[in-house]
Amino acid sequence: MAETTIQGMGCRVKRKEDPRFIRGKGTYVDDVKLPGMLYMDILRSPYAHAKIKSINVEKALALPGVVAVITGKDLEKYNLHWMPTLMSDTQMVLPTEKVMYYAQEVAAVIATDRYTAADALDLIEVDYEPLPVITDPREALKPGAPVLRTDKEGKKDNHIFHWEVGDKAATDKAFQEADVVVKQDLYIPRIHVS
Repeated sequence: MAETTIQGMGCRVKRKEDPRFIRGKGTYVDDVKLPGMLYMDILRSPYAHAKIKSINVEKALALPGVVAVITGKDLEKYNLHWMPTLMSDTQMVLPTEKVMYYAQEVAAVIATDRYTAADALDLIEVDYEPLPVITDPREALKPGAPVLRTDKEGKKDNHIFHWEVGDKAATDKAFQEADVVVKQDLYIPRIHVS
């Protein structure tokens, strides 16, 4: 039987993009400069769980070169403060009442250059009231654990959604009839803050 090779499979392929990067001629998003271009920087929470008592952006807005400072309250006015997530849940783009994880976005600064945007972040005053923190998801699911999503009416625990697919009766029967059933709890450390 004759051996068939597919172009690019099982053989070395010379990279075409390398020369421009090796010569310093690569173009990255940060290299793109357009007329009237603005820059954004994000103020993030220093707390993993805290009530936002107030946000004062006046000093940041007064900084020359700052075009706008946006908070969750600003987005709320235009009904832009919620974004859809998995299983029809919603999450705030910028929180209005409390932060629920470390480094959660709290405000956005838009300015004429990146350095002004970064400097303006230091001028935003946020008054936080730290709340109890749970770093272990198993602890967060226990009765009496501090509830993160208090924005959900009637929410009394940290279960965001319950998702079932398939035929429950057939699945239960299969487990009952199985010779061996292996159960295992897996713990994966945080890999992303959100």
